[in-house]
Amino acid sequence: MILAAALLLGAVVIGWWSPAALSRRAATGAGPGTVIAWWLLAAAGVVAGAVGGVLLLVLPGHGPAGAVLRILHDCWSTAGHDGFPALDPIAGLGSVAVLGVAAARLARHALDRRRRRNVLHRRHLTALRLSGDQQPLPTLWLPDDQPIAYSMGGRRPLVVASTGLADRLTEPELRAVLEHERAHVRGHHHLLTSWAEVLGRTLWFVPLMRELPAAVRLLVELAADRTASARCGAAPLRSALLRVRAGEGPRRALAMAGGDTEIRLSYLDGASDPPFTAGVKAVAGGIAALLAPPAVAVALVVGAGLIVCP
Repeated sequence: MILAAALLLGAVVIGWWSPAALSRRAATGAGPGTVIAWWLLAAAGVVAGAVGGVLLLVLPGHGPAGAVLRILHDCWSTAGHDGFPALDPIAGLGSVAVLGVAAARLARHALDRRRRRNVLHRRHLTALRLSGDQQPLPTLWLPDDQPIAYSMGGRRPLVVASTGLADRLTEPELRAVLEHERAHVRGHHHLLTSWAEVLGRTLWFVPLMRELPAAVRLLVELAADRTASARCGAAPLRSALLRVRAGEGPRRALAMAGGDTEIRLSYLDGASDPPFTAGVKAVAGGIAALLAPPAVAVALVVGAGLIVCP
């Protein structure tokens, strides 16, 4: 039971204290795509750590945990698995119940979000068919005086813009805005934000999960800005951001006006890492984020063993 408890405690430690560290890393200028991967992999590590801890509790003999604990058994017999045999079924049943409730909530929120998104998407596709645009990534133009620009993912992704947007922006600015929305589709940002929001609503009591949706939504905006800036230039994108900040879209779409405009503008002026450095940061940070809960668990078990068995 010790290794299972350590793994669960490792998931708790990362789930409660990693958001501050991840936010600091984003503020140091790391690429938005890299930071998105770190946030999502940290969330995956917490979920995997919690599930792994529960499995170790309910598996016969605690699975591979028994081999690890035998090393410490002679020194720590009073705190080992045999010391409190009656706690095993109680802890196992309680953990399975919590995990089952979380899984049911996850499935319910995911299905509810998918249903609502499909309804909204079908309405847009109906309007798009009437317009006759058959491009792989079409643009649906709405007859609206407000400057609106957003994108929708799914099997038939599309970009939505208003005539008011085209009237208000210059040609380079409009091209930068549309490229920003296309970057959302190409980067599968809608899928990333969807899963972040489902995890946030399901596991809202964990700070990492609670802060995940807002963090991912801002980071995908920064990533799309970086792509649009590389293709169309930073100047037209910056001026477009200032002129369309009031334009909004549906809740489940990614709007050009999404995120904190001041942060997005400051990020446009920041320097990016060379490709090799950015790749090394992404891989190293991703592995660290994913393996953080089991690393904390191993540190707890080894530390306890060194203290009890000097």
